[in-house]
Amino acid sequence: MNLDSYLSGAALILGVSLSSVAGLLLVRKYFHLDKLKQCHEVGGYLLSVVGTMYAVLLGLVVVDAMTKFQNARAVVETEANSLADVFLLAEKLPQPKANAIRGLCHAYATEVIEREWPAMSKGEIDREARRDVVILMKEVISFEPVNENQKAIYPIIVQEACQVWDNRRARTNLATYGVPPVEWFVLILGGIVTVVFTYFFAIESLAAQVVMTSMVSLLISLNLYLVVLFGAPFSGDLQVGADALKVDKLIFENQLGLKTDDSNNHS
Repeated sequence: MNLDSYLSGAALILGVSLSSVAGLLLVRKYFHLDKLKQCHEVGGYLLSVVGTMYAVLLGLVVVDAMTKFQNARAVVETEANSLADVFLLAEKLPQPKANAIRGLCHAYATEVIEREWPAMSKGEIDREARRDVVILMKEVISFEPVNENQKAIYPIIVQEACQVWDNRRARTNLATYGVPPVEWFVLILGGIVTVVFTYFFAIESLAAQVVMTSMVSLLISLNLYLVVLFGAPFSGDLQVGADALKVDKLIFENQLGLKTDDSNNHS
């Protein structure tokens, strides 16, 4: 079961909420209401400490996961923009060199879209895509500008090619490194402890306490699920897509004459 799909997440959150209610009913079955009320004073202080610590920890982790997701989106956009710049600026180079660089840009974009993106959903990278970008870098840096126009534009091409390489590395790092297991252990254990603490605050109306306990567990579960969704930016139903690179690919194919633009097809 993929936890980063909305359907699986909804089922898991519902299961956690029901489990928290089951735990409450179990405590109320074996502990009399009067005994539980004796825990209110001391338990209240302890719950405030535990709840505050857990709320701060969970909030920081959620913000970190959301920041990671936004960074992944920005990295992909920058990589795609730089790749398009390399392709378009290469037109000013001698024809053989321009054709080689532009062909490599198209090959790299195609490989990333068709093979590497599905691999990243599993926390893997595509070695063929890495090979393509290395060849692209070598092709760019092997050129020696001879006239003033080439001397002016060549440093920009090199800079943009380096941006492609740097942002590719950042993207693959974001795809392969998720939330550490020890962090998940602390988050889940902290959530369980926080919910269990609520069992020792008994009120006369069991139904009211069931509702309150389920809302607490629901809120914690939803925040934990945000970590699941945003902590893996290239997998699941909520993920950073390859749309920017797909736009690049369409531009490349149009410029290279490999595919006619949709607007031309309908004209």
